[in-house]
Amino acid sequence: MIIRPAQDADLTRFEEIMKISIAGICAEAYGPETTAAWVADDNPAFHFRIPEFAFVTEDKGEIIAVGGWGQTDKVELHPIGDRVIEAPTHARINAVYIKPGCEGRGLGRKMVAHLEADILSRTPLRAIYLWSTKNAIAFYQAMGFTGGTDEYPEVAPGFKIQIRYMWKTLG
Repeated sequence: MIIRPAQDADLTRFEEIMKISIAGICAEAYGPETTAAWVADDNPAFHFRIPEFAFVTEDKGEIIAVGGWGQTDKVELHPIGDRVIEAPTHARINAVYIKPGCEGRGLGRKMVAHLEADILSRTPLRAIYLWSTKNAIAFYQAMGFTGGTDEYPEVAPGFKIQIRYMWKTLG
């Protein structure tokens, strides 16, 4: 099993892992109707962008987890994709998704540790944040993140979910 930088050829699989993870793993927290609407191909609210620094976990040639982060100069729920960040102050983890059926193998923990190490090696940034789905809050707390305010974004027309702002300072 390896974690490697995502390549252009991985983009479709990256998005697929996100969608099947949301549909499979988040369904218990938000319900199957909400998660189905969230990942529907015709959902205008699904804002998929591959993160600035994107990675995949590959096992026996199959991508089974994805993750990524980017630099920002303010804490935002949905960062504006094309805004130029001249003086980054934070790193934002904006993707950690595990293929359903692969949970419990430490993939999420390994991906978060990899993203944190990548942030430390590329930047002087130490303040990191993310927006956690309800089902992952305890996971991120166990990884040293502190929970903050909840937001209720619309993930599909007529469907809102609860997510939590979480932050951490890297050592």
